[in-house]
Amino acid sequence: MRKLVIAAIIAVCVSGSAWAAKVHMDPSGKTETLSGELLDMSCYMMHEGKGKKHAKCAAACVAGGAPVGLLTKDGKVYLVVGDHENEKPYVETKALVGGDAKLTGTVYTRGGLTAIIVSKVEKL
Repeated sequence: MRKLVIAAIIAVCVSGSAWAAKVHMDPSGKTETLSGELLDMSCYMMHEGKGKKHAKCAAACVAGGAPVGLLTKDGKVYLVVGDHENEKPYVETKALVGGDAKLTGTVYTRGGLTAIIVSKVEKL
């Protein structure tokens, strides 16, 4: 009986956490599709590392934990982040760093930083 009660409490907590995450999602984001070069933000910010010459370095930096960015043709840079409920598109994005891609996701701006929570990625 005790195990059943503990299992029930755990089930309520887990389902409550998922519900709370949905409730706290900010509705101010806008779904967009953006295209451009996938960057490693560390090298881009330090020395504007980008382009085909920097592709191998970018891949190594992202594999080592550097954040991913998207540089659009108009020169705007977006921080690319994963959705905690579906990390697969972000993992796919990381594999394409150094090349061009089309990302679909929710775009937010906070404290002057604009990010896209990627939900779909296509190699260009």
